[in-house]
Amino acid sequence: MSIVRTGFTRPWEIRVPVLTRYLAKEYVELFLKEGKLRLSSFKAFRNNPDEQQGDVFEGRGSLQISTPNGSHAITCINGQEAYVLCAGTVENPSMESSFKTKYGFRILNPLGFADAISRHIPGFVSGMEGLCSYRDNLLISKHDERPITPPDSYANPEEWANEYDRYVAEQAKEAFFIKHADYAPQGEYRFIWFASGLEKEYIEITCPEAVRFCQRLG
Repeated sequence: MSIVRTGFTRPWEIRVPVLTRYLAKEYVELFLKEGKLRLSSFKAFRNNPDEQQGDVFEGRGSLQISTPNGSHAITCINGQEAYVLCAGTVENPSMESSFKTKYGFRILNPLGFADAISRHIPGFVSGMEGLCSYRDNLLISKHDERPITPPDSYANPEEWANEYDRYVAEQAKEAFFIKHADYAPQGEYRFIWFASGLEKEYIEITCPEAVRFCQRLG
């Protein structure tokens, strides 16, 4: 168990879960011995035909945002270069069966692991990690107390469009961690690394520094 201490007003600790990444034996060995990992994109997840690992809604979001000056219905899809690694908080024979392997590795320190990986992604700009939530309805409804500045307040339409795109991107991040309830048995925790290039199907990295935050499963 990893503990993160924070400068909360009063002493406080956050339990960060130990995560399990199921992989074929050969890929486990490549990672633990050399630090080699493949990180997939949202696009790759959407196109994956495997019922357990593929999800046509990955990287997509539907939001209903109410603000003081109006309501906004937004449907979006991530187009930024982004790479995702999924792990689980559940270890049992059912999970081994779902992923068709009993091999894998545990991530004992998710924060240290994420930081190490980020240093090997060209053009890295930011990252996120956290537990997924599971719902039958994927629509995100929220209230923002900040009014959205109308287009006529900007010098030109392009300036407003760019600002609105940034607003939508910030609001839509939550959608990356919301999955349909059918996937709930996985108890997924995910890492997302954003970069400044064009989205690719996947990226291959070699990060031996990340291995020290992990241990072999079994």
